[in-house]
Amino acid sequence: MSSLHPLSTPQNLSSRTHLTSPHSAASPESTFSERVYRSTDRRKATHWSPEEPPLYSGSPTPRPQQGATSLLNTPTHTRTPGSGSRYDTTPIYGEYEDYEDDPNDDAKTVYYTPTSAMPRGMAGGLWKQAPPPQPRFVAPKKPAPTSAIPTSVLDLPSQRTYALAIGVALMAWKAYDAICLSVNEGVSTGLFIQWCALDVLLWYFGWRLHIPQFSISARTMGVLIGLSVFLNANLFWLRTSLFVLAAKPMALGFAGNCIRFVQRIPFIGPQIVGDSELLIDTFELDREHILGRHTIHILPHSLAQMNQNGRGFCIDEQARRSEPWYWKYTSSVFPHHSSQNTRIPLLINGTQPASIVYAHTSFETGQRQLHSVKNVGALHREVSTAYPALGSWVQATYYLPVSDVGAYELVSVKDDKGLEFRTALQAPPTIVVSCPTARLQWRTDVPRGADNFIVHNRGEATICQRVSSDDQDSDPAYDDGLMEAIAMGYEPLEMTIVRLVNGRREVIGLDDIQPRVSGDFVDKIDGKDLSETQRAAINKWSKYRARRLTYTLTDAFLNPGEYVYKLENVRDAANHTVRLSESVGTHGMFNGEVTAVDKAQYLSKIQVYGRPAVTWASSSDTSGTEQLRLSSDRLRKSRYDLPLKLSGQAPWTVDYEIIDGDAIEKQTMTFAKSKNAVIAASAPGIYRILGVSDKNCVGNAMASNITLVRTVRPTVSITASPITAKECGGEIGSQIELELTGRPPFVVHYKERNLRFPNTRAVTRVVRTTQRRHSLRITPDLAGTYEFEFFQVDDDNYPSGQPIKTIVKQVVHAQPSAKLDTSGGSIPSRACMGQSVKIPVRFAGQGPWGLTYSIIHDDRRVTEVMEDITDEHITIPVGPFENAGAYAIELLQVRDGNKCPRDLRDVSASIRVREGGPQAGFKCMDHGSIRALAGKPIRLPIHVTGEAPITVKYRRVDDPDERVFEATVPQKSMDMGQDSYIPAYEPGEYELVSVDDVCPGTVDQDNSRCTVRVEPKPYAWFETKDLVLDDTSSSRKEGVWRFADACQGAADPGILQLGFSGSGPWEIEYLVEHWTSLNPHSGISKYADQSTKRTAVALRPSTLKAEASEPGLYRYTIMSVRDQRYQEFQRQPPVFVKNSVSNVTAVEHRVTLSPEAELRAYLPDGTPIDTSSSSAFRRKPKVIKHCLATGQSRSEGDAQSWAKVREHLPVFRIEFDRRGLPPFQAWIEVFPTTGPSEVVQIDNIDSYMQVVALPEHIAAKTGRYHMRLIKTRDARGCEKEFVDMATVGLARKDAGAIEGGIEIEYVEAPSARPASSSPAANPARDVCVGDILAFDLRGLSSWTVDYTYNHVRRSAPANKHLFRRLADVPGNFSVNRVCHRSTNDCCSEFDDLSYTVHEIPRVRVSGGKDVYQDILEGDQVEIRMDLAGTPPFTFTWQRRALGSTKVLESHTVKDLETSEYKIVTSNEGTFEVTFVRDRYCQYPKA
Repeated sequence: MSSLHPLSTPQNLSSRTHLTSPHSAASPESTFSERVYRSTDRRKATHWSPEEPPLYSGSPTPRPQQGATSLLNTPTHTRTPGSGSRYDTTPIYGEYEDYEDDPNDDAKTVYYTPTSAMPRGMAGGLWKQAPPPQPRFVAPKKPAPTSAIPTSVLDLPSQRTYALAIGVALMAWKAYDAICLSVNEGVSTGLFIQWCALDVLLWYFGWRLHIPQFSISARTMGVLIGLSVFLNANLFWLRTSLFVLAAKPMALGFAGNCIRFVQRIPFIGPQIVGDSELLIDTFELDREHILGRHTIHILPHSLAQMNQNGRGFCIDEQARRSEPWYWKYTSSVFPHHSSQNTRIPLLINGTQPASIVYAHTSFETGQRQLHSVKNVGALHREVSTAYPALGSWVQATYYLPVSDVGAYELVSVKDDKGLEFRTALQAPPTIVVSCPTARLQWRTDVPRGADNFIVHNRGEATICQRVSSDDQDSDPAYDDGLMEAIAMGYEPLEMTIVRLVNGRREVIGLDDIQPRVSGDFVDKIDGKDLSETQRAAINKWSKYRARRLTYTLTDAFLNPGEYVYKLENVRDAANHTVRLSESVGTHGMFNGEVTAVDKAQYLSKIQVYGRPAVTWASSSDTSGTEQLRLSSDRLRKSRYDLPLKLSGQAPWTVDYEIIDGDAIEKQTMTFAKSKNAVIAASAPGIYRILGVSDKNCVGNAMASNITLVRTVRPTVSITASPITAKECGGEIGSQIELELTGRPPFVVHYKERNLRFPNTRAVTRVVRTTQRRHSLRITPDLAGTYEFEFFQVDDDNYPSGQPIKTIVKQVVHAQPSAKLDTSGGSIPSRACMGQSVKIPVRFAGQGPWGLTYSIIHDDRRVTEVMEDITDEHITIPVGPFENAGAYAIELLQVRDGNKCPRDLRDVSASIRVREGGPQAGFKCMDHGSIRALAGKPIRLPIHVTGEAPITVKYRRVDDPDERVFEATVPQKSMDMGQDSYIPAYEPGEYELVSVDDVCPGTVDQDNSRCTVRVEPKPYAWFETKDLVLDDTSSSRKEGVWRFADACQGAADPGILQLGFSGSGPWEIEYLVEHWTSLNPHSGISKYADQSTKRTAVALRPSTLKAEASEPGLYRYTIMSVRDQRYQEFQRQPPVFVKNSVSNVTAVEHRVTLSPEAELRAYLPDGTPIDTSSSSAFRRKPKVIKHCLATGQSRSEGDAQSWAKVREHLPVFRIEFDRRGLPPFQAWIEVFPTTGPSEVVQIDNIDSYMQVVALPEHIAAKTGRYHMRLIKTRDARGCEKEFVDMATVGLARKDAGAIEGGIEIEYVEAPSARPASSSPAANPARDVCVGDILAFDLRGLSSWTVDYTYNHVRRSAPANKHLFRRLADVPGNFSVNRVCHRSTNDCCSEFDDLSYTVHEIPRVRVSGGKDVYQDILEGDQVEIRMDLAGTPPFTFTWQRRALGSTKVLESHTVKDLETSEYKIVTSNEGTFEVTFVRDRYCQYPKA
């Protein structure tokens, strides 16, 4: 935390008053203190002192810049509220809480006045609250209106929703009707009446229903009905509505601007726009035809004013002291000598000043001195307005350099003629004070102390981290702080210090630096006493003198890191703000700023080093709490590296001690890196860390002690004694006692060797124990002299072992042994009641042997003895078993030939005896039989109980060889609880013979047999009832079945009857082969177009529809079929002729070609006319057009002229395909221009080509008609329909609705003539730029007009009868030719439509520029007007008053033959031309 000295006490506002200041938001006018409060979250506290005088009042002042930026045009002890001062007198608005009124009443407005805005005697330190407003009278509220619709029927939100939906729907409907009517450019009285009625109903129900929030009064209803009628009249009834008049010009203007913008694009713009109609409708003549205005202004007297904006200034005295001494005396002559001079602006409006006299009053002595500027031309000048017509008359700002602080006043300004300028009366003096300065510095009188506080150069210091304030020394220097902020300037001063602690930004605002109010009076100067007048003058200005203040910053430095203190700016009472450094960057850094020598005064850094710490690092050795053991074993450690965890800055010095009994050894180690920092511990003792220090500071140790102990090697003491058995003839082994020392567990290694066999290898054995005393009993099986050599002992500290050498010798006599013999196979473990088993046993030793064993069953033990066994391998018979259950056979004792007994341990066998065997029976559910599919494996279901594996034997009853099959049921099938299956090899009846596992089983006689039956395969064929056998068929020698021929495209080409066998439903797969009528290999499959198809059939019999889409021979062959049982398709061979075994599966069918024909057009000379469409997406054919000159049509000319024309008309023919069979019939439909269509039937066409002769009345008039072929028929009766017969004979509604056929049109050549209302109708053929030339076009409503404009030939389409073109440039314009766009070869030429386009006349006033001329009273000015065009000219000029549109005088000059006109005047005003006309044109147009 940082503390500031002195500390100011905030004064809080009332808790019941919520203030909202209009200056609370961050704004350019906010004060320095307010910005500090916002940045430090102190918005709710306002700091001031009751003794503080108000600093500012008056008008707002702009935000000052660095150097000199304050407003001091008022007394200097006041401050403007607009400058954002915290002494602002602006009322603060808030909320006044009046609990006696209605709680729903609005908040009252209360005015609060800060104490700083009151007279000094009333400054009490608290906000003063204005008297509260009087309570308002609240009239009784009317009851809320209720809806006419009960809420029980429909709640209020739903009523409003439905009402809003109805209103929106009606408005959308009305908009739709209005748009449709506007597009058709018509009016509708019916729609007008309809919508007036609907609107009246809408507003009437809105009044009657009283729906809350939608309720209207009766007066409002009347107004809305009137507005609705007015709106409906403009939308539906009036041809020229107010909406059209208002919206059309704006829309045309916007569209015209857009298209002209596109036209200006180089190269592609004119091509994109072309001759757009918008360019014609929105064309406007440029305003350059009348250019220039001449304004005359009579000037006033010259004026001079110092510091016209009332700014305040300051001088950096420190920088000025560093300048050469003589610059002070030459600054008026050479102002550039002083770079630190402050320049006071002087506003001059008039002639060039020759001398300037100003007064300077010193703040130190109060003396007033006059200074004169002789070389005014050397001053810096900025001209804002110049008046060239008046010579040197200008409005300029001169900058007067001053180098001393004080008050400056303008005394006089004179020009070179000695005339004195007028100056502002009672102008306040311009105050120039010393610029505020501030700096930061570390205290050098603070001792280094335990925190190692060191001040370096360049404003940097270092210190060690303080743990807490209680841990610090009682040195008062630390309590007073380590940093000082020194400020100097015009009091009171404000400073902003930014502290950056590890990237966290904090603002320290020193904004309560109070001015000195006493003890600063001057009584003497240079040792002389002052008079009362001098003392009063000095005391008057002494408050502007700069004073030096020192403050101390205190910081605890409890957190390590970098502390950066940056003095951003300092501000004095005159609102001068000196920005000492840049602001803090966005990432917490000071924009990469480095502390340089010249910046050390405002940027100070202190590095707080964290204190180092050391502790034992966690590792596998030190993680436990037990002692560390030192061992010389290679698998254990003889030295430990105790890892350290260090924090701080390298290098580190660690002090530690080793305590071994009474001996204490202290050591020190230095580490350059914290990684792998360890203490090598090889000596036993207690290791304790004493302390640590790093590069900068001393830290503390935070570690427990670690103890290392030295371990001893393990030892063993061995004592052996023989084991004696008298009946066996001597010693049979050795009893060994082991006594161990060390750390358990222990491992003792020894070797066992039989000296009877010297060539055999010794056997190494291991004894493991966790006890320090252990007994070992060794009894070998074979006789001989044994040597037991103990060679190694291990413990936990020495796992690699310690060598020992102790040898024990023992003579061992042989002992017999008996074991279960598994060499011949496994020992029986299962048996059945009544059965016996044999247990194999193998003996070792000297025979003959005797054996004692026991048979255990149901807690009963039967002991048996066998003697005189001479064979090493025997079997013990057990059984037969009389009871079921578990039996155990244990070998108890064996004796050899010397009667030496030996007890046997853990030599036994277990046998489980069952009562009965398995059972088996078939599970054939279909009356003892199952059904199988031909060609598929057959499995017999069988149910078996017993223990797997179970063997089943069965046979086929009718098998002549009487073979018996055997199958094994696995354990997996029985475990899942499912039925098992055994294979069957062919159909027939099967019988179970036997079943057994270990025990013989029984067969279920009721289910001992199962019969296997094979399902027949499905079959499909064609019924021959409606077929005919063709014995003469060329495709098959034996003949083929066919059904009746069909025509191509016939609706009912024929149906094939299908037959099936099997279990439905069925699905057949059949092959369709097609040979075209032109195929020479008809009937041969490899030359056919083949396709395989499938169809499903649910019931029989069924049918199959034949193909008739293409002509030729078709063959249908059933390839395969499947039914419900056979899920896979069963192939069946093709059968063409029915026999006793198979039905017919292949038939043929012939499709006859329909009579194809085409309607074509030819020229009279026989040349074909292409009538196909040029577009791939358009089915409508081209139109055959014939151009007729005026008077050649039958409708306008006579029959003889028409006959001559008809000789040149196209010829139409019907052409048939030669595969058809004549004679043919044809039907043709003809659509004339008007009226219904007519069908023409042509019979008995014996050839493949027929000319179509149309009736005279159809082709007797000009216009368009359509002809199409609708149907043909050949001699076989096959028909071909080319169109939908439902459309034949209907009246023609749309030409685009008729597709196909031929369309012909007789077109009359177009004509053009000038429109009567257009300038093109002028007989003289003279037009002007901007005129629109309009021509009336006649003929079809689509033309192409070729015209020439300035020798450039152009072509433009025209869709309207009125063709217009804009004369936008002077030159020649002529219309050359007009053609129908649909037939470009049908045109008319013109040679009498040529025009001359003249330029619009132009006039230039004073060279076409806007001249503003200042003159003195009595002077005269000549104004010149230049005209361009064809004389004679007529123009109008006028004089307007300055700054208004009032016309003072107007004159018209007529029949001027020259192109120049002059006006001489001494009047004030603006002279301009409003109208000009030459021989042909005028501007602006009438």
